[in-house]
Amino acid sequence: MDYNNEKQLSDPLLPSAESGSGPEAAPGRRSSIFAKTVGIAEDVVTRPVDIMKSSTFVDDYNKVRAEALPLTKAGDTGNFFHNFRWGDPNHDPTQREIAKVSLWRMFSYSTVRERCLMVLGLVLSTFTGLGIPAWLVLLAQSLDTFSNIGMLLSKVEDSQDNMDYLMKELTSLCTAFAVVGLICLVTGFGYVSIFSYTGEMQSLRIQKAFVRASLNQDAAWFDTHNRETLPTKMGTALVHINNGIGRQIVDVYSNAISAAGCLAVALVLNTKLALVMLCVVPFAFIILMLFNFCIRRVKRRASAENSSAGGIATESLAGIKTVASLCAQPHFTSLYSHHISESSRLNIRASFLSSLVAGVTGGLFYVTYIFAFYIGTEQVAEDMERITIIRCLFSQEQNCRVTGASVMCCIYGVILCVTFFGLMGPGLSVVNLARSAAVEVFDTLLRQPPIDPSSDKGTRIDGGVSGKIEFKKLCFTYPSAPDRPIFYDFNLTIEPGQSVALVGPSGSGKSTIARFLLRFYDPNQGSIIIDEKYPLNTLNISWFRSQVGYVAQDPLLFPGTIRDNIAMGLNAHGETATNEQVYQAAKDACAHDFILGLPDGYDTYYGGTSVQFSGGQLQRICIARALIRNPSILILDEATSALDQMSETHVQNALAHIREHKKVTTVTIAHRLTTIIDSDTIAVINGGKIAELGDHKTLIEKENGIYRTLCESQGIKPEDDATSGLATSTDDADIETKSDVEDGKAEGSAMPLDDEIPQDDPTEVPQASMSSIWRQIGGARAFVELLIGIVGSGLVGCLSPCESILTAQIVTNFYTVDVDDMLQANKEFIVKFFYFALAALVGNMMVGYGLGRSGNKLAQKLRIKSFGSMMNRSMGWFDLPEHTTGDLTSILGADVEAVSGLVGLPLGYRVRALVSLLTGISIALKYSIEVGIVAVMCVPLIMIAGLVQSCCVRRRFASNTAGLSPGTIMEQGLRGIASVQAYGLESKVGADYEVALEPESNGKVKQGMVAGAVFGFTQFSVFVSFALVFFVGSQLLIQVKIDFISFFTSVLAVMFGALGASTVAADFNSRQKGLVAAARIYTTFYGPSDGSHEDQGTVMPIEGDITFQSVKFSYPSRPDSSIFYESDTMDGVSLHVAPGESIGLVGRSGSGKSTVLQIVMRFYDITGGSASLDKKYEFADVNVKTLRSQIGYVGQLPTLFNGTVKENILLGKEDATDDEIIAACKLAQCHEFVLNLADGYDTHVGPGGNILSGGQKQRVAIARAIIKQPRILILDEATAALDNESQKLVQAALDDLSADYTTLTVAHRLLTVKNCTKIAFLGDGGVLECGSHEELVALKGNYRELWNMQGGGSEEAE
Repeated sequence: MDYNNEKQLSDPLLPSAESGSGPEAAPGRRSSIFAKTVGIAEDVVTRPVDIMKSSTFVDDYNKVRAEALPLTKAGDTGNFFHNFRWGDPNHDPTQREIAKVSLWRMFSYSTVRERCLMVLGLVLSTFTGLGIPAWLVLLAQSLDTFSNIGMLLSKVEDSQDNMDYLMKELTSLCTAFAVVGLICLVTGFGYVSIFSYTGEMQSLRIQKAFVRASLNQDAAWFDTHNRETLPTKMGTALVHINNGIGRQIVDVYSNAISAAGCLAVALVLNTKLALVMLCVVPFAFIILMLFNFCIRRVKRRASAENSSAGGIATESLAGIKTVASLCAQPHFTSLYSHHISESSRLNIRASFLSSLVAGVTGGLFYVTYIFAFYIGTEQVAEDMERITIIRCLFSQEQNCRVTGASVMCCIYGVILCVTFFGLMGPGLSVVNLARSAAVEVFDTLLRQPPIDPSSDKGTRIDGGVSGKIEFKKLCFTYPSAPDRPIFYDFNLTIEPGQSVALVGPSGSGKSTIARFLLRFYDPNQGSIIIDEKYPLNTLNISWFRSQVGYVAQDPLLFPGTIRDNIAMGLNAHGETATNEQVYQAAKDACAHDFILGLPDGYDTYYGGTSVQFSGGQLQRICIARALIRNPSILILDEATSALDQMSETHVQNALAHIREHKKVTTVTIAHRLTTIIDSDTIAVINGGKIAELGDHKTLIEKENGIYRTLCESQGIKPEDDATSGLATSTDDADIETKSDVEDGKAEGSAMPLDDEIPQDDPTEVPQASMSSIWRQIGGARAFVELLIGIVGSGLVGCLSPCESILTAQIVTNFYTVDVDDMLQANKEFIVKFFYFALAALVGNMMVGYGLGRSGNKLAQKLRIKSFGSMMNRSMGWFDLPEHTTGDLTSILGADVEAVSGLVGLPLGYRVRALVSLLTGISIALKYSIEVGIVAVMCVPLIMIAGLVQSCCVRRRFASNTAGLSPGTIMEQGLRGIASVQAYGLESKVGADYEVALEPESNGKVKQGMVAGAVFGFTQFSVFVSFALVFFVGSQLLIQVKIDFISFFTSVLAVMFGALGASTVAADFNSRQKGLVAAARIYTTFYGPSDGSHEDQGTVMPIEGDITFQSVKFSYPSRPDSSIFYESDTMDGVSLHVAPGESIGLVGRSGSGKSTVLQIVMRFYDITGGSASLDKKYEFADVNVKTLRSQIGYVGQLPTLFNGTVKENILLGKEDATDDEIIAACKLAQCHEFVLNLADGYDTHVGPGGNILSGGQKQRVAIARAIIKQPRILILDEATAALDNESQKLVQAALDDLSADYTTLTVAHRLLTVKNCTKIAFLGDGGVLECGSHEELVALKGNYRELWNMQGGGSEEAE
């Protein structure tokens, strides 16, 4: 087909331009390429079958793509090809509508009972909200009681009756205050407890539903959602949702009721004055809106920076061994510090703006006082005329005239109205933040995945699947890469019981076939038929997966015992596995013996990242899990790549035995061809279709065939017997006898069961002291900033009680000053509110500057210091169960946030409240010692609530200290989502998450009950305290021991101080939480260091001479189980590698091969013997950074980091040039595929390098090691994940490098180490055999047997 006949079409990526020569010709060339692409797209859409059969289509497509890559701008390539998806050239899946989550939707997870409780809670919060308006009414009445003596005298005749009547009025008022307090106690406790309970229950259901919904999403969803950051991101979102549907929303309602009630009281008491004051409110709201708009923008940017830092922390901590091997701790620490510093800078700005708006609005209200009291004074003066007073005495109307009480209470009514309205702001922000955070959560909850394993729809075949599979004319592109077709016209038939092997280069689509069979994806075109008549997409997904056994390339176990992990193969679908079934499956997978050698056998607990089983041990457990279900279809995706040859032989023979006795259709994906040469059919995939098909004998005899070429590259010759690569059953028995697991001395470490771990007191948890927090602040400038913030908070806090002095004087003048002099007398005090306005502005600005900087700088310092400390911890530290990635990132996130409140804005709130209380008491003591003493006696009543809450909070935290955290369980489940879905473990992981969540949720419910009791008691104590003070003061006034102004000033001072102090009790929760969080953070500061950041040790160029002499070793997390140890036949590990030599380390899984490499890398130090470098220095005496900088390391499971290909390679050598990068990539055989990526070397590989295949990631990792030009090269199964051709080329390159460098290679393919200078066979805690390949073959020992098993015997004979 000729696509060079260009159509006159415009390129959507460029403006129209005339083509020409030179640089200006690019637009014309792009239009030409665009026209060719359109031609291809039209043919694909109109006649796909013919196109797929065309042998030139792939070449045409790739040519056009190759032309386009150099001409597209960064980021344009995907868009250029994105619109030409199969069958839909206009498809653009990036466009979607984001629905706003309504409040009704957010409450949709409540039960009928909870809805009834919430209605009751709203009623109770209404009464609580009316408490302050009721207080205003009572205050006005009390003032009138004292002031309107004329009205009292008109009702009684003698003085005793006057006194009795006055006492009766006072008693009624004090009783009313106490009754209001009692009502607030009951209603406050009720509504806070109810909404804390219902909010937590709903949040719990949402979390459970979200985890289950996430686990049930299809693979395409996970392609667009970062699994590394999803737990942290969603954890934050769920916290916001919990806040938004819990107490915060009802507090908003209660504050609204209080605002409305205070406004109503103000309008009733003095309508004209209230309306005048309300004119100021719009200006205040405009200011608030403008500031809040700026604050939201700044906070969004800060949140984005913080999220980036969180992603960096998650990736680097999860790949800590790779980071340490590259000496990249400073790089990631610097990168993390940059994002944290930028986030801190933005948060400081947001804090200052928040305080500034508080100062502006506070100052505005004090200015409003000036006008309000001035107008109120005029109103009182006008109504003080004799005629008005006489008329009011006879009418007995309560609001007949404007009194001082009505003016004061009206002013405070409006001010309190606006204040409560302002208090709705934080609550509304929380609710709106919850609605925003809920968008993605509810999108996931409401999303019905096209491939839904939880669905009951679909056919279930009676009697199970027989195993016939037909792939018919499959066309497929991954949704995340629609411009890169995988299959064009794929056809393959697999008969029941047949063993089919899929081979081909990396990225050819082998693993895609496995994903089809597991229904992770459906093809874009074509069909997959099961048992001749059932299309795969019509079968019930969960049921079909239960018929399939799956073992992935990357083994994954779940937290629990080894027995539980194997039994999951049956238990996930409702069947209960017996011990006999578990043991038999483990025997079939060649895992039984090494499991028995573990500390607790099958009951050994695996805690996720805290355990170090070798790759082979993990893989065999996973194979046992697949075999226990007796599957009809068995999928092995490089399932034995991590096994040594002996274990692989056992497993292969076990699989063959199973196939003999049961018709199991086996689909095997492998690069090591010795594992599949006895397959019934071998399919070679190349160019999006089957290139060759047949059995081993047929394909290997095909001249110039792809399969034959692959076999020859692995030393398999056409004349070899097809079964020579595998040992017979008799051989198995002999090998089993000679190569038993070393009496439990398997490589790795395992946790004892919970009952063996000493447990701390579950009711108490450690907490830091405030003195330690002060030490963390450090620096004179930091303390000056903190002092400025504290002084500013104190200044703002003392304004409210000091305000009582002016208010009392003004109101007193209403009753005691002649009407002609009242305005002049009050003016002197009214203008002083201007100074209060100035103080409010300055004080809040001091708070924003001082505490805003102090809190955020402390958070920045703790995060950077904690993360830096984590980066420099030893590998043994990361092996501990409390140091999982999820737990460590939680420390960097929520814990640091809690600690920052100890010296940030929350500290200002505490200082403000305490100063308000102390100032109020001091003023009361100044004006009336008796009233002040009563106020002091009431302080314990107010403060006791906070102390009770503090104790309860401290005990609550202890309930969450045992077991894996919910975040860790979610992280592990999402990271291994393929195995989770393949085995139907969605419900199991969800149930584990719920179990881990239950103690935390129960603690929160109890805390909500405590918070409700504290809140209600605080409200009650404030009203009761005011009633007591008021009663004592009135008694003193009646007895003429104090005058009215002293009484009124002391009462108002205590009142304002008590209201401020009520916030202290509510804040004890955050303070206690911060101290507990600080103790957790401090645990990361101290611990064993890996030494990479220290200057200790000898610094010198390495020659590469390595000597082990009687080395003993056990992992720090399991010191009683040795890897290398003294036995009857040997004394630990002894070996020597001269500079420039290469040594291959072989042996059974768990024999300690990777342990040798980790000792050389100084990941761990030996526990006995001698390990020396260059015959001069012990490894323990060499500077760690110097050592690792001269070692190139490639691990068995490649780890890439979020960033570009170039950035990942530069981790090996920061100052490498582009030419050096390209040279390293060419040596690692990755240059070509990198150029074919969307942006070449600038292509982002995604978190963990998830856009690359396993082989591609491995080649980039090899390039990263090569670019260092190391003196020692360490390869831990470095080529295991490569296809055969790439493996051959890379191995040749590595062999060339080995001539110059000392090389240590761990490999299961003996051909990989055949050319090494010497080969060491490890076992029984030491080195069983050591020598060159020829010497070991001639020795006819363990190595010779292993060599023969891999088909080497025929080659030697030749």
